[in-house]
Amino acid sequence: MEGQYIGIDMGGTNIRLGPVNKEGKVGDLLYLSTKEYSSWGDLLIKLTSVIKEMDLDRIKALGVAVAGGVLISKGIMSYSPHIKWLNGVPIKESLVKAIGLPVFLENDANAVTYGEWMYGAGKGLSSIICLTLGSGVGGGIILNKNLHRGEHGLGGEIGHMCVQPNGRVCRCGKKGCLEAYSSASALSAIYRERNQDGEAGYHLNPVQIYERAIAGEKLALDVFTAFGEHLGIAIANLVNVLSIHHYVIAGGVSHAWELFFDPFVKTLEANLFNPHRGMVKVLRGQLGDKAGVMGVARLAADYL
Repeated sequence: MEGQYIGIDMGGTNIRLGPVNKEGKVGDLLYLSTKEYSSWGDLLIKLTSVIKEMDLDRIKALGVAVAGGVLISKGIMSYSPHIKWLNGVPIKESLVKAIGLPVFLENDANAVTYGEWMYGAGKGLSSIICLTLGSGVGGGIILNKNLHRGEHGLGGEIGHMCVQPNGRVCRCGKKGCLEAYSSASALSAIYRERNQDGEAGYHLNPVQIYERAIAGEKLALDVFTAFGEHLGIAIANLVNVLSIHHYVIAGGVSHAWELFFDPFVKTLEANLFNPHRGMVKVLRGQLGDKAGVMGVARLAADYL
């Protein structure tokens, strides 16, 4: 592929990287386990080795997406709740020194949002909001054909909207965040809390809870219902404030769509300001686990 950009999507569980061109054609992706690394120095050595094996003469820049707060102008992670050893790390500067190419750093949910807007479910729309439902809840906003980052670059943290005053404690330390109700980690935690049989449900992961719900278990179905209801409250608030009518749901938990969609839509419509009712369209993400790589590579192409 001519005119390639390398996209690197660093999540709390996996790291994905590979070449992408401006038309969205993706080369072979490499997958690394985040948990195999305990410091940025160790990961930087691996990334440098992998990238230098590519044809650097055809690479124009690197795009790096990371979960958490990103100071884009400085290329520094201000806060990474899922990869704590990245806090305060000058990712951009160290990669530029190691690789010798321009580097663009972005929040991971913003990268997914940009990918879905350029190449996926949101293509052709002027404004969308994308929510990534994984181990946490990320969010990104395309407003009038621009990625909206807010005054200090930290906009779009939809997972930390309060949807239940004085509710469950989120990993960020606040109470009642959407992430504490509508994420993969929340599914397991809430199932455990509601399970009356004690240890029997203690170690169930989201896939196992999904399988129990598909089999008709009431507790598992109730947990997915609550998942959808809190998601509906959050999106209704976004609609009422921003008057954006197109929403893309991405991330691993979106595969359980059939279990949470009906209670989600019912709660959404019940909490909309009347003029918005019947106007909101909710779409499933189309790019799968390539969305972040594609989005951050395109951001590098567009912004560097």
